[in-house]
Amino acid sequence: MKTKIILLLSMVTMLFGFQESAAADPPFQKKGMIKLTVFYPNGPGKTFDWDYYLQKHMALVKQVFGKNLKAVAIDKGLSGKGAQAEPKYLAICHLYFDSVAAYEEPMKENGSRFAEDFPKYTNVKPEVQINEVVE
Repeated sequence: MKTKIILLLSMVTMLFGFQESAAADPPFQKKGMIKLTVFYPNGPGKTFDWDYYLQKHMALVKQVFGKNLKAVAIDKGLSGKGAQAEPKYLAICHLYFDSVAAYEEPMKENGSRFAEDFPKYTNVKPEVQINEVVE
């Protein structure tokens, strides 16, 4: 009986493609890239308009950065450590560039455009962190 259960579990794993060592990183992420992450903290009274953000704000981001922007990944906070806990962040956006300059140059001329757009979709002051992908 135990052998049949193990065999059945193995077949289910093969059918659904579960892998013990599946790559978690997006396929576009490469060592040495710059990943700019924008965090939108959650809290009492915080709001976030997903429709505006995805349709309008991200269109502005793509327009401003153009070919400098290599990829985008957007996360929507669902919960904290437990399923019942509030998420620490309403949203997290990851923007990928080949260099810090590829991010900074367009921001010199367009930073105010982003600042003007924030209140149209959120009352949250975003936090920004620039990272280098090391693996």
